[in-house]
Amino acid sequence: MRKQRIIMASSPKGGVGKSTLCRNLLVCAAHGGKKVLGLDFDAQGTLATWSKRRDTLRQAIPDCLPVPVQQADLSDWRAAIKKAKGSGADVVLIDTPPSVEVNISAILSLSAEADFLLVPCQPSQDDLDSATPWMERLTAAGVRAAFVLNKANRRTRSFGAIRTRLLSLGHVCPVEVPALEEIAEASGKGLGVLDLSRSSSGETFSGMWSYVAREAKL
Repeated sequence: MRKQRIIMASSPKGGVGKSTLCRNLLVCAAHGGKKVLGLDFDAQGTLATWSKRRDTLRQAIPDCLPVPVQQADLSDWRAAIKKAKGSGADVVLIDTPPSVEVNISAILSLSAEADFLLVPCQPSQDDLDSATPWMERLTAAGVRAAFVLNKANRRTRSFGAIRTRLLSLGHVCPVEVPALEEIAEASGKGLGVLDLSRSSSGETFSGMWSYVAREAKL
């Protein structure tokens, strides 16, 4: 029997790329033959709205793989997880709201359900200051997690400095997300970069999915 895996993206700071990671990893898993499901616990519904755009696109392009996303309420996270576990999905990707300190108990409990958790962080001191205490909290709770550098540019001095600091604090995904316009353009159409026939970042997310799948023992 195939065992379901739950992967979660979480960060105290907004705008760091949680939804971007979730939708692109969902698409990568779907292209890999997995039955996928997204859970969007963010009240803004960014991931769920993207899935609706994808559903609309699939009416014109049926070959576009289905990537269902359910909007979920953090105050009733147990019911959402129970429903996801009974969905038959091989992979469940969870998107969470920022400001985790407001919902610390619920998000920590939700984190304990995940087989692997990603903490996206942009290469800036503000992001580092936000992500560091959250990773420490997750580690103390026994949650398996790794930082993911988003909108990264290896040519800048800040990239190396921030990455070195993150490595001293916890695991870091060996693949970082570049600052490329095509990522946002694909999302605006209900796509992931792996859906594009020609993409500069397709290998990036494929490599990231390989890493995440291995860490989650998928």
